[in-house]
Amino acid sequence: MSEINGVIFNFAFGLALGLPLGLAAYKLKYLDAKAAALSIMFSGLYFMGGIGLYLASLTFFFSSSLITKLGYANKRQKDAAEREGGRSSSQVIGAGLVAALFTALHGLFIDYRQKLLPTALAVLAASNADTWAAELGAIYPGRPRLITRPWVKVEPGTSGGITPLGTMGSILGAAIIGVVALLESNLGLLNINHACVPLIIALGWLGEVLDSVVGATLQKKYYCPRCKTLTDKTTHSCGEKTLPAGGFSFITNEVTNLIATGLVGLLGFLILC
Repeated sequence: MSEINGVIFNFAFGLALGLPLGLAAYKLKYLDAKAAALSIMFSGLYFMGGIGLYLASLTFFFSSSLITKLGYANKRQKDAAEREGGRSSSQVIGAGLVAALFTALHGLFIDYRQKLLPTALAVLAASNADTWAAELGAIYPGRPRLITRPWVKVEPGTSGGITPLGTMGSILGAAIIGVVALLESNLGLLNINHACVPLIIALGWLGEVLDSVVGATLQKKYYCPRCKTLTDKTTHSCGEKTLPAGGFSFITNEVTNLIATGLVGLLGFLILC
């Protein structure tokens, strides 16, 4: 019973911590109003996993929010920038729901904490890798290439498109979470086997690869007959109405994120320490 009470306390404490953070994120236009409210709920779920996982989740949130602002004018010119009002609630769900669930499960299931801790970190690494890949890839001077057909060039911001800079970003994004986990372990904030850290980083990077593959194969694609290029948008940046070019309309970018992070969570639980 004391364990359950502790988890409930952590959830409530996480909500209290999330309130000023959510308001700050809204004021800084990292999140819109609905996304900020949802982030407060996620804050409670993240703190259910303890202070170590909570700090790792904050690392994901703040590093991904800051990298979004990098070269924003350039991204906006390419029509590859996030909305000026901040990320939406659906984007918050796509990027953070699976990680929040695994951190909450870590708090609830004591007997499985040794497996759930590195798994939750791997999912956070995958989410961070995806955001860093997208945001750094968007400022790459050349056009992305479709991961499943690298000879095909696509518009910046198109799901499944990869660039050298975006690939570097995915590795950096995953590595940031791994390094934070290692530092927290040395400080006694996380009880994690150091041998797990390289696997956490590798799974984080793999999550971005999976995200790109799902985005390239299942997510709805459109073709601009004027510019002769693939895009995710029904109207191309040139103003031309695009034509359907494969994929499923219900597989949005957020669904792609959930599929990729869900697969990382499953793999992490099966293979991590």
